[in-house]
Amino acid sequence: MKTIKDIAKELGLSVSTVSRSLNDKPDVKKETRQKVLEEMKRLNYTPNANARSLIQKKSNMVGLMLSDITDPFFSEVALGVEEILSKSGYQLIYGNTFLEVKKEKDFLKSLLERKIDGIIMKPSNLNEELLNTINQLKIPIVFLRSLSENEQELNISSIDVNHYQATYNAVEYLIKLGHTNIGFIGMTKESREEEDRFEGYLDCLKHYNIDLLDQNITIPGSKILDGRYGMKTLLEKNPNITAVFAANDLLAIGALDWLKKKNYIVPNDISVIGFENLEISRLHIINLTTVDLPRKEMGKQAAEMLLDMLSSETINKKEVKLDTQLIVRNSSGKNQK
Repeated sequence: MKTIKDIAKELGLSVSTVSRSLNDKPDVKKETRQKVLEEMKRLNYTPNANARSLIQKKSNMVGLMLSDITDPFFSEVALGVEEILSKSGYQLIYGNTFLEVKKEKDFLKSLLERKIDGIIMKPSNLNEELLNTINQLKIPIVFLRSLSENEQELNISSIDVNHYQATYNAVEYLIKLGHTNIGFIGMTKESREEEDRFEGYLDCLKHYNIDLLDQNITIPGSKILDGRYGMKTLLEKNPNITAVFAANDLLAIGALDWLKKKNYIVPNDISVIGFENLEISRLHIINLTTVDLPRKEMGKQAAEMLLDMLSSETINKKEVKLDTQLIVRNSSGKNQK
C-alpha cells in the first residue's frame, strides 16, 4: 500500500509539504498542490482517515440520533441532514433509540468513543442522568426539538416548529366549521411534541368554552395500526364525535382506513386532521387535511447550524422555530349533524 512517504519521494518533496498539500494549507503553492494531487492519483493513494483525524483533531463524522428512522418524518429529516453534511465532507453515524433512555445513553457513549465532531439528535424527555451526560459533552449539539424548561441551561442549539400553536390552529379550524365534539388521537407521552400538541388541543377547546371529555381522548401510539385502534376506541366510547385531530399523519391515515371499512363518509360523517403533511397524505385516495411540517428543511437547517458551530471557536447556542401551515384537503368539512 502506497503511503505519503512514497509521494514525497517521487516528487522530491518533504513529507510535511505533501501533508500540507493534502490538507489544503494556504502556505503551499498551487503548482505544488497540483503535482501532489496528480501523483496521488497515479499511485492510487487514499489518505488514511484515522491518521488525518489525529492530525486535524477531527473525525469528520457526525452522529444522528433519531427515535425511529422508519418513520417517514425522520427519514425525510435525515435526508436533509445528509444532503448538507455530505457536501462538507462529513459522514453520518445513525442510531435509532425509540425514545428509550438506555439506548440513548448507549448510543451517545459509542459516539464519544469514536470521537465524533458533533451530534444532531431527537432525544426523549431527558432524565437527570442523561441530562448530566449531555451537559458534560464538549462538542456541538443540535436538538431536533425545542428545549424544555429544565434544558435551557444547556449550551445546545435546537430547531423545531411551534407544535402547540399549529395544533391550536388546526382544532380552531374544526371549531369554525361547526365541530364541538372533537376527538384527539395521540402518540407516546414520552415525546415533547406530543405534549405540546395535546396542550394545543386542550387550550383551544377551553378558549371556545367547549367541555373536555375524557372519552374523546386516546393515546395509542404513532403508527397506522394505532390510528385504526384509536378511531375505533373513540367511536366506541363516544359515537357522537364529529371530528378528530390526530397527532401525526400515520395516525390520521389509520383513522381514515378504519372509517372507510366501517362505511363512514369522510368528511360528511366525521372530519379528520393530521399533522406533518407526509407524501402519502397527498394521494388522491387519502387527501388528508394536515399541518405541513417542513421535515427536510428542518434537517438541512439543523446540519447548517451544526456546521456553523463546528467552524467557530466557541459554541454559540441558537434556537430556531420554523413556520407551519394548515393544508386543507378533502378529509375535513362542515359539521353536518
